[in-house]
Amino acid sequence: MHTIPASARRALTRCTLLLLAAAIPALHAQVRVQTLPGVKLALKLPAGTWNESSTVVNGLTGSGNGANQPALPQVAALNGFLLSFGNGDHKLRHVGVKADGRYTRFAFADQDSNDPFRASASWTTFTHGQAGEVSAIGGGKFRIQLPTPKPAGHVLVLRGFEFQRADRSDANLRNIGVWMDGERNAVVVSLTDDQGLDFRGLERSLGAAALASATMLPGLLEFAHVEASRVAARNIPAMVGRYRGYRATVQYAWIPADLVQAEGTLAGGGGDLDRARAATPVHALQGFEFTFDNSDHHLLTLAVNADERGRRIFAFQDNNRDDPLHWEATYLTLKPELRR
Repeated sequence: MHTIPASARRALTRCTLLLLAAAIPALHAQVRVQTLPGVKLALKLPAGTWNESSTVVNGLTGSGNGANQPALPQVAALNGFLLSFGNGDHKLRHVGVKADGRYTRFAFADQDSNDPFRASASWTTFTHGQAGEVSAIGGGKFRIQLPTPKPAGHVLVLRGFEFQRADRSDANLRNIGVWMDGERNAVVVSLTDDQGLDFRGLERSLGAAALASATMLPGLLEFAHVEASRVAARNIPAMVGRYRGYRATVQYAWIPADLVQAEGTLAGGGGDLDRARAATPVHALQGFEFTFDNSDHHLLTLAVNADERGRRIFAFQDNNRDDPLHWEATYLTLKPELRR
């Protein structure tokens, strides 16, 4: 029997350890998860976190910007806004609240775009999710299909909106609304006056519940595209069918469903807008709609869950507040423990 010197034994041990270390990654690489036939593994993606941002601005005319504090990421949801003329009520040509990073793009104008208004918006921001935008030309109340597929495990929220009638024109307002229809992967928009309107048809389509039914919407879609510039390049027609024409742009976001604590709805009639109180916090709007019941009117103020000196308000009115109306808003409340 030959005795192996100690130095040789140590060298042999080091070689063995090096060979094992090199083989371990290969062994790990060959590991496979075995599942039963027909069973799929669902990878659970993180929900991420949320926070808030806001802006308030006075003295705008026609359209203008408010600086968001802090700036918005790509994925955000509108949770409240206010637009209010400072010199009395007016007909309407252009109205909007749109997210744009450091700024909120506001619009509130009749045909001459020279009337002062004040505006505010509050937002909920997200670290996870998807965002998009779609624009269309139509008349009355109509549905716009979203250009991207619905991601699994996400819910649809409103990020921003804009309505614009033809240049050098304006009109009274009977109904305005934006509804996110996650089941159909679509949005429903409405901007109507009494021109060509069958109010009975509009009445049947009012509110979030009508989205789930097969109710025929009283309007026509003429053209839609994911690129707003393609739609903006087209002239807004005075009429689409028998309805007054307008261009609509809707910004939307899909946020992880695991962020959501509860769904909520607020609704009411004329005179009770100041008494609206959400049972749970409004963190992400999924839609809103306001309708004058008696006829179309000028507009002084439009507000949904707007923060007015710490008090949340809703408003849809001309110079007086005695007109019968119906309104509804749907929203999500998020899990407080996921706020960063």
